[in-house]
Amino acid sequence: MLRRIGIYAGFALLWALVIGVVICAERLTDEHVAKTTITATEIAITGGGRNPLIDREAIEEWLAMKGLTPDGGTIANTDIAAIEQAILSHSAVASANVYTTYNGRVKIDISQREPIARLRVSGYDMYLTGDGFIMPATDGRSVLVPVITGDYKPLFDPAFKGYVRDVVRDSIAALDRSFEALEAAKLPHYEALQENNRNLRKVTSQGVERGIFTSDEEYEILAEALKEKKSSARLAHSIRERDIREQIAAIEAQQAEVRHTQKEVRRTEEDVERLIGLLLHIREDRFWSAEVVQLVATGDLSHPLQLEMVPRSGRFLVDLGTTERLEAKLRDLRRFYSNGLDNVGWDRYKSISLRYEGQVVCR
Repeated sequence: MLRRIGIYAGFALLWALVIGVVICAERLTDEHVAKTTITATEIAITGGGRNPLIDREAIEEWLAMKGLTPDGGTIANTDIAAIEQAILSHSAVASANVYTTYNGRVKIDISQREPIARLRVSGYDMYLTGDGFIMPATDGRSVLVPVITGDYKPLFDPAFKGYVRDVVRDSIAALDRSFEALEAAKLPHYEALQENNRNLRKVTSQGVERGIFTSDEEYEILAEALKEKKSSARLAHSIRERDIREQIAAIEAQQAEVRHTQKEVRRTEEDVERLIGLLLHIREDRFWSAEVVQLVATGDLSHPLQLEMVPRSGRFLVDLGTTERLEAKLRDLRRFYSNGLDNVGWDRYKSISLRYEGQVVCR
């Protein structure tokens, strides 16, 4: 019994010692955090490819503009979460991790986005990344990437920052809500059809009751009146049903337009995905990354994206047509460069069309 009591007492003493050590360590840590001054900010940036949009100086200026320069303060009053959120608010930053060290340094690890093209259509000036992220060109420095010009009208507005897929998702969701609202708008009309049918049945189910003292002439008059009443009811029913069904048809036409718009939104997303595929192909290919200066884009929600390429060589424009088979079109053009233009001269043609599969049409 005494032995068991001694064991319990030993465990209790051990736990009391552990708790005391933890409390003491926390107190010392709190004192250290409260007294230790931030002596340096170390910024490590990865990504960005050959033409990074941001560097250490850009991040320092960004934090200073937001009043979040950590140097000189203590660890305790340094708002790490606010610094991290401020850095993430820079459109060129893909991810950020901010933390402090025991000796008073703020560590900032940043992964930045890599643009593959600059979109400079009417009213727009933004960069496009390989994963479909759109960011304003004003947040960073200019980089050497293909420029997209023309009268192309994107799904997003000129101030947008984010993923194209999110615009598509939100657009599809909004159109779904419109479709559902139109579906709900049809319900009163269907109820009106049922009411119209009930009213007709009430009339057509009526009959003439012949009384004991009703003469044949009176009966015929009553029967003829009821016949006319039923005929009028059928005509009114037909007119009413036609009007109601026209109203339903009008709503269904609006629903069909909504579904058509959804298809166009998805088609626009496919166009952007294919454009990104082309831009990635250009970036990874040494020849095309040097050859492609500019892409001219036309199209909008109602019209498929059409592309023209401005090459560095020659004085011609290359008509790529739609976004289908873009890489195959570049292969056809490369063969024509080697087997055609090298022989006839690079200044002979003003335009080269690759719209049609397996054909290179020159003018």
